[in-house]
Amino acid sequence: MQVLRRGDRGREVVDLQTRLNALGYDLGNRGIDGVFREETELAVKSFQREVGIEADGVVGRLTWRELVEAGYRPGSRLLYLRQPPLRGADVAELQRMLNDLGFDPGAVNGLFDQRTARAVLDFQRNAGLEVDGVVDEAVFRVLRVYASQTLGTYQIPDKNDGYFPDDLFDGVIVVDAAHGGEDAGYVCPDGFSEAELNLAVARELARILPAREVILTRSEDVYVSPEDRAYLANSSGAKMVLSIHHAHHRTPSARGTATFYFERMGYRSHRGRMAATYVQRGICRALGTCDIGEFGRSYDILRETNIPAVMVEPLFLTNPGELEMARDPSYPETLARAMTEALELYASRDRKFIAV
Repeated sequence: MQVLRRGDRGREVVDLQTRLNALGYDLGNRGIDGVFREETELAVKSFQREVGIEADGVVGRLTWRELVEAGYRPGSRLLYLRQPPLRGADVAELQRMLNDLGFDPGAVNGLFDQRTARAVLDFQRNAGLEVDGVVDEAVFRVLRVYASQTLGTYQIPDKNDGYFPDDLFDGVIVVDAAHGGEDAGYVCPDGFSEAELNLAVARELARILPAREVILTRSEDVYVSPEDRAYLANSSGAKMVLSIHHAHHRTPSARGTATFYFERMGYRSHRGRMAATYVQRGICRALGTCDIGEFGRSYDILRETNIPAVMVEPLFLTNPGELEMARDPSYPETLARAMTEALELYASRDRKFIAV
């Protein structure tokens, strides 16, 4: 797949502009002309912000996939449970309407997974439709009739204020060391890689976390696809996913800690957001880093797991001071302990920890 950016031209750019235009994005006076100018870049950034991915104006694998998914309209195809799951804007709209009607499909993530399939079956049973789990235009028509009578909140209320109703640690936690194998992530000039640092932190978390069981998405320097990471988490019966990344930036002065939870087009993970808040505070206080904040995003590991997920970027490896901190042999354990202690406070609902 070709990566497109400002200055490119050709049929691929025409395809990109056609998709953006169909979604209602402004391409300027020139319109669809096959040239990736400033107006196209601005449209791409607007689309990226809308779906919750990095708004860099570059059309890579993730942005292409999102553009394709955004083109699916409710009723334009059959929706049903399969592996890999069907995905798209039509699935997200189905999930929103099911949410409005009280049939819980889980996260409104645009993935037709098992939880969504169960919600469809429940709706069909209650609406007197054929109970086959298949959604076509006729099912969407019935859904629209019922959904039009609701308040359109698109979000099932959270009864636990973002906390787990039971013990977080009385179960499985999945720890995801991002990158690995041929995907080394960011690599410093001397060969020090983000992938190896992420794995070192993940191993410490596996050792320290007081959960009944901790599962690593990878335990060595191998490549694991985003789909396989999500499948492992979803099939393990885990309560939470912790994904370890480290940031980089073209500007060496960029610094600080950021944490992410799942949010996409109006839907937000309550527990993911609350857990991210605790983890963010814990890391910043333990490392003394600048608190950039916690943000809702639709990155792969956050979107494709149907359980609360938190993704952390504790340091910028392109910042000389933070790189020195990352190279310290004690750093992986320090970070793992900070995250563990923050999650223990989250599990105990210690609101004082995040009050300031």
